[in-house]
Amino acid sequence: MPSGDMNATKTRKPHRKSRSGCTSCKARHVKCDEQKPICSNCEKYGSTCEYPRLKRAGVSDHREVALSPAALNTPSPAHSAVVNRSNHDGMENQEMIADIVHLRLLHHFITVTASTLAHAPDAADVFSSYIPKVAFDNPYVLHAILSLTALHLSRLEPPRRVDYILKARRHHQIALAQFRAEVKDISASNLQVVLIFNALLFPYTCAISASLTDFEDVFESIFSNLIVTRMVGPLIQASGLYESMLHSDLGRIIPKDVHSVDWKNAEAPQETQLVQLRKFSEVIHHVYPPEINEAYKEAIGRLDLLFDVISKSAEPPSDSLLRLWIHFVPSRFVELLSEKQPGALIIFAHYGVLLGRGRHYWFLEGMDEMILAVADAFVPIEWKSWLDWPKEQIRACRTPISQPTST
Repeated sequence: MPSGDMNATKTRKPHRKSRSGCTSCKARHVKCDEQKPICSNCEKYGSTCEYPRLKRAGVSDHREVALSPAALNTPSPAHSAVVNRSNHDGMENQEMIADIVHLRLLHHFITVTASTLAHAPDAADVFSSYIPKVAFDNPYVLHAILSLTALHLSRLEPPRRVDYILKARRHHQIALAQFRAEVKDISASNLQVVLIFNALLFPYTCAISASLTDFEDVFESIFSNLIVTRMVGPLIQASGLYESMLHSDLGRIIPKDVHSVDWKNAEAPQETQLVQLRKFSEVIHHVYPPEINEAYKEAIGRLDLLFDVISKSAEPPSDSLLRLWIHFVPSRFVELLSEKQPGALIIFAHYGVLLGRGRHYWFLEGMDEMILAVADAFVPIEWKSWLDWPKEQIRACRTPISQPTST
């Protein structure tokens, strides 16, 4: 053979074959993770997940004994019928088990989790009835429901916590992938679905942070929540459809307290709980360039206003009200936070105090302490005194939960 032909000859890289993977993965020639009852590939693509029946070594059936080479290659009709029926029964059993798992999650959402998401009793039926109906026509919403419900059950059933968190992560990944593939812009046809999806993502990303054990991972999880939350607001406002949506069934899930103030034009109060944070803003005025000072000043002003509104209310704040600060902070502040700049982390720790006042929501349980712990981990020691007020506020409310460890 000519040398050129020899060089052009490709050799296949040896790899370890999965002999017990599902038939769908084998047909697609992809590696199967062998999760049961449904592997991650089949769950992602909605395929039927079937596993071949394994023959037990050392066990034989006198009806299957081959007496000749021909018998090995030509099974009897009776034997073929038994094998086919057994495989079919196995497939049906696996599908039934998968369906039961999903049905249990959906049932728990409708009967339990849905009511924990509603700020007022008159909105509970929107979560328990209207949103599941929308989910049946929009699979990414259904997966978002299943992922959030699995996290809720991980709190309620500690012995199965790890299993439920795994299920939550898998459904969340599928939900995000489908959402990104299907939603390119906001229109009248998908506005409500996008709002529902966003409303489910916020509690999920808050709750999943509590399952993480490393400060970097916790920060990335919390920061991704901030980005996703900010993403939907401008799209909805630009579409001009928000006002019409308020008068629909979905409009009932938007709490009244978010309309208590003209947030865009309101000014920070004269008296404030954030005395130290205002001093911080004055101290750093000569340290940073104007554009950074302006970003910090605006973020503090919005936070100041939100603290004031919540402190004057006789009712606990809704999660929608608590999220408003995320929508209103300037983009430059978000960039500084992504870089873990000390000033941004200190301001964010004060926002954590505010989230602690929403602990009546199970998914916000421990978020205040988690954010404070992340800020304390990344803020340089010479800046840490600015975290004293958040620490006092959070620790005065409850005994701190166990925190992640830095690596």
